Amino acid sequence: MTTTTRIAFLLLPAAIAWPLHAEAPQNIYAQELVNRIVAKYPDLRVVAMHVTPPGSSQNVIIASNVGRIGKRADAEDLKVIGTGQTLAKVNKNADRFEVELVLHDASQKPIGALAIVFPYKAGDDKSQFEKRAEKIRDELAEQIPKLGKLVESFPATR
Repeated sequence: MTTTTRIAFLLLPAAIAWPLHAEAPQNIYAQELVNRIVAKYPDLRVVAMHVTPPGSSQNVIIASNVGRIGKRADAEDLKVIGTGQTLAKVNKNADRFEVELVLHDASQKPIGALAIVFPYKAGDDKSQFEKRAEKIRDELAEQIPKLGKLVESFPATR
């Protein structure tokens, strides 16, 4: 097998998988909201919105500061959305605290899930992360008049 063939063989899985997690245009309102939150709270490691866009049957990441736009919701994401229960845990490397909670619109209607990851070190008060995540979620909700607004172009075209 030639070097070129080996390289092509190694890159083939990435080429096949790429369309499944391709980056969507970043000029939507949801991405603007994520960008604002990350700018306001620069210690946040991850902010991601999991939503089923209007006209779609799949819940996906529509906005994030770490990419993965278009990634389908996993079982934990769907559990949060389905039950309304917050998931909060220290990650496997014990350096981040992950909180996923229901995302609401301004009328408090559930519209998806919001994942927020904080830096963590042993001894940190875990309850503070859930409280901060709720505060951030509520700040976002005030700026979401309805689900459809999240996928509108930003800045809005006139």
